[in-house]
Amino acid sequence: MLIKNTLTTVERFHVKIAVIILGHGSRCKGADTAVKRIATEIEKIGGYTTVQYAFLQYMQPTADEALERCIQQKVGKIVIVPFFLQPGTHVRKGIPDFVIQARKHYPNVDIVVTKSIGSHLLLAKIVFDLVNEKV
Repeated sequence: MLIKNTLTTVERFHVKIAVIILGHGSRCKGADTAVKRIATEIEKIGGYTTVQYAFLQYMQPTADEALERCIQQKVGKIVIVPFFLQPGTHVRKGIPDFVIQARKHYPNVDIVVTKSIGSHLLLAKIVFDLVNEKV
């Protein structure tokens, strides 16, 4: 395990927190593997009430279904992580529109979105490591 969560949910904000790893989706069988794997690893690290994965298109569960699963856990905060490398239409419009609607349906739940994973500087190290595997 590369990451260790040192704070429990209660220690964070005294609020039950859910995470949704939100990917694009694909018609290709098995294209959901990376998103599922990341969600499983985050869940193993712990500290969150629930960790869900979802897709905007073509695959299940949908963003709405993942949101409902989080709400059923009676969480006070939902953190959506866009599993996208580029800040395209889904990141700039689709996900923000989804969040606006979700906030209207669940005004007592704090629903927030992180930056997309493509904006994180650790991606440079990942690319470096992948190159060095082949050098």
